[in-house]
Amino acid sequence: MFDATVGIAYLPDVQEIERRRRFGLGAVTRLDLLDAVMNLPVGLPVSVGDLTSRERRIIGQAPAGVVEVEGGNYVRRARAPISARLAVVASRTWQEGLRSAGRFAPFCSRAMLLRSIPTDLAEAQMQASFFGIGICVSDASGPRTLVEPQLYVRQRHSCGQWLFAEKLYEKTSAPELAR
Repeated sequence: MFDATVGIAYLPDVQEIERRRRFGLGAVTRLDLLDAVMNLPVGLPVSVGDLTSRERRIIGQAPAGVVEVEGGNYVRRARAPISARLAVVASRTWQEGLRSAGRFAPFCSRAMLLRSIPTDLAEAQMQASFFGIGICVSDASGPRTLVEPQLYVRQRHSCGQWLFAEKLYEKTSAPELAR
């Protein structure tokens, strides 16, 4: 993802994944649809008349299982099927690792995995700590953490975050996850 070799620790929403399975609904990756749907509360009716004509048009094209129409109301059923917790990017240098891991800042905690301890370790630790990015090394001595990744705290909800979760779900929805 994001042109990086990355491992992502995530938490699946088992109920949402099972609900989607019943509808034959996979990942929802239309940004305009996620944007329109995210303004609806999950499980609560919203009058069709309260939405703009654009929102009604977009929601009207939604696949089964995203939104239900009940008596002149829309009821949002879909929610993010996965919650990313930590992205670990493999990197040759800590500078490259900062750039690659930084792309995941809006979505989860971040760390880089290096093959060796940087020669300028103090600078690497200072920069990584400043940006909240962990540094892990896996070399002949074994794996170890040099800088702990900062805990991710979501500041706001966005359709971009939801799209990231959907794309992650799309990449990880292997048969073993689907059961």
